[in-house]
Amino acid sequence: MNIKQKLFKKIQENVFLRGLLFFYRTYFGFSRKKFGYIGDNVTLNPPLTLLNTRNIYLYGNNKLDNAVVLATNAKFIMKKYSVATQGLKVATGNHAMIIGRNFIEITEAEKPKGFDKDVVVEEDVWIGMNVVLLSGAVIGRGSTVAAGSVVTKSLPPYCVAGGVPAKPIKFKWTIDEILEHERILYPEEERFTREQLEIIFAETKLKH
Repeated sequence: MNIKQKLFKKIQENVFLRGLLFFYRTYFGFSRKKFGYIGDNVTLNPPLTLLNTRNIYLYGNNKLDNAVVLATNAKFIMKKYSVATQGLKVATGNHAMIIGRNFIEITEAEKPKGFDKDVVVEEDVWIGMNVVLLSGAVIGRGSTVAAGSVVTKSLPPYCVAGGVPAKPIKFKWTIDEILEHERILYPEEERFTREQLEIIFAETKLKH
């Protein structure tokens, strides 16, 4: 056991030192160099619990406020101009279940494939207070997620979603309004086409 391992073991065994380490990590311990990617104008308001910052990608003009992001084996990606108000919780993984084993004893290396999946927040998304995003969820561009929602599945672009589990409630705008919005904000190669939006609207079957 090297000196670093001995020191870490000592901290783990001492309640006071463990508390100090947690306090430091929560309020001061997030070097921007250690993130997978962090863009300009990213606001990180403590307290924050960010597990494995190498798997956290914030692409610019984002905000996390009193958030918990557990990104052990899969990524949390938040694209430009998306923000979360207080209390966001993200888990990119799940506990594995293996016959004949207590789940708490199963290590990350022993997990079957598919238990950890990226969580992606596309551009221009507003996430309300105390929202939970679970493994594999993708929040479509321009969407709004209501406070207290638990997102277990992907949400279409430009929708208002809420509930436990979260479901699309309505679209924010008509197709014509979305096309105009995209024309102003995005280069042509990144915009949704009318045909794409018509398919999304038809498959989602919501009011708009």
